Amino acid sequence: MDLEQARTNLTGASTDITLVALRILGKNGKLNDLQSVLALVKSTNPSIRNASIQASSGLIKENLINHYHDLDHSVREKLGQLLHSLDPSVVNEISNDLYSDIEERRVRAVQILGLLKKHPQLREILAKLIHSKDVKIRATAVCLLGRIIGPNDHDLILSLLNDKDLRVRANTIEALESINNKRIVPILLRFRKDHNNRIRGNVLKALYNLGFTEIEPDLTEMLKSTNHLMQASAIWVMSKIKYSSNSIEDLIAFCLLSDHEVVTSNAKKTLRHIHTPRAEGYLKYLEVQ
Repeated sequence: MDLEQARTNLTGASTDITLVALRILGKNGKLNDLQSVLALVKSTNPSIRNASIQASSGLIKENLINHYHDLDHSVREKLGQLLHSLDPSVVNEISNDLYSDIEERRVRAVQILGLLKKHPQLREILAKLIHSKDVKIRATAVCLLGRIIGPNDHDLILSLLNDKDLRVRANTIEALESINNKRIVPILLRFRKDHNNRIRGNVLKALYNLGFTEIEPDLTEMLKSTNHLMQASAIWVMSKIKYSSNSIEDLIAFCLLSDHEVVTSNAKKTLRHIHTPRAEGYLKYLEVQ
């Protein structure tokens, strides 16, 4: 039975045929098939009802893995909620994908786990994944863990600030910002002069949002750097915080003359974000609107 036949035979008279159709749709079905599969969850036949739950969970999981970034955030969130309500034990199946030979599938599995925010096992699973040998899994897991742990649970992820991988360290800073514990400010201050632009940018944004507002000297240093990526990151920080400074606006405006595309693009976006008369004036007179 192929996929089209499965769709046709889903409500057939034979229980055996319906079960086969459900197995096929659970593995290969599209999101458009979900409503039809879900309808059988209310079946009075226990075999069909259980198969429908498994098929619905499988269909959602496979579509999230294969089309995660093609789906809107709100759609992913709703599918995650539905997945959890249908079958909480699906977390075990998702965990199996963490050991897939396909790297993308492993990373997607972690992202899907992040959608199951209310699952009682989620924290424990993510806490283990941040020690995975797979760099991408560590980076993804720490980001997700930061969204669900409490402000006093920062010890779970602090060690990752010294991870060998840049992405893991950068995501750890974002995670620490997410838990909103001002006691970690002294720890983050150590990374203000990091050699990597993304680390420095994330640290300054986190510090500011955690109440440490004396970041202008650091932004100035980055904006005056000959390293284009340092400039771009400093400009990015200004687009993410509510901070006003004439001297910083002047430096960002000067970056409009850069020959580096990322720098000029960030400068335009950030001056629009700042939206002060000074910023608007630069955009107008330099004709970059």
